[in-house]
Amino acid sequence: MIAVTENGLYQSGQTLLHRLDPRVKVLSSLLLVVLAFAATDWIRLFALVATVAIILCLTSPLLNPVLRLCWMLRWFLLFNLLMHLLLSPGRTLWGLSWLSFDGLLMGTFVCVQVLLATVSAALLAMTTSTEKLTRTFGWFVQPLQWLGCKTEEWQKILLLTMDFIPVVQEEIHASRSSGVEPHAESAKVGRWSVWMQTLQDFLLRLVNRGDAIAYRLATSEDTMPLPKELPPFMPMALRDQLFSLVFTLVIICYWLAG
Repeated sequence: MIAVTENGLYQSGQTLLHRLDPRVKVLSSLLLVVLAFAATDWIRLFALVATVAIILCLTSPLLNPVLRLCWMLRWFLLFNLLMHLLLSPGRTLWGLSWLSFDGLLMGTFVCVQVLLATVSAALLAMTTSTEKLTRTFGWFVQPLQWLGCKTEEWQKILLLTMDFIPVVQEEIHASRSSGVEPHAESAKVGRWSVWMQTLQDFLLRLVNRGDAIAYRLATSEDTMPLPKELPPFMPMALRDQLFSLVFTLVIICYWLAG
């Protein structure tokens, strides 16, 4: 996903999620992740699945990137499902002692939980720019200033880290376009050695570019500016109020389902 987007996962647009206050999105995404892993039965999990599906319908331009991100997790999900299927105790499947029916149900349940958490975090990253995410982080940790913590410096470090994503993207494209011929090299040193050398060169280029950026910032007379301040959280805009109300109703239904 980093290789095909301009700034990490962020996708510019004018959907409802794009226009929401980033603090509302961060809290909602965090709650969805917590509720997904706190679900203890299929009714609660399906309630969250329905909620995320409705949000995806409201942000239809992001459907393909989200599905592509989920597809990238296919091997991890398959491995998780097989581990539960083969190693979990309980009822057997088709009379085979080494296939667990309860393990299949539990593995499927965990895979859905992981997908829900992934989609929730992806929707947040795809609809919120790095500047807004940085300012939102600063807004949440601002009370720590009373304890003497330098929260503004934390924001600058976070912004610098997130702005390094386009550098990674550029290096990925460079590695793809200037790759060595696999057949000629594999006859001499083997494919594994070629792959390790390519990875080593890629990491060295990233380290060198990161050092160059850090040195430029350290020697610059002007300090790294922070993003523009977020508007006051209260009173909330009408769309933020409606979204928060709907999300509160989802939490109530989730609680009543148990």
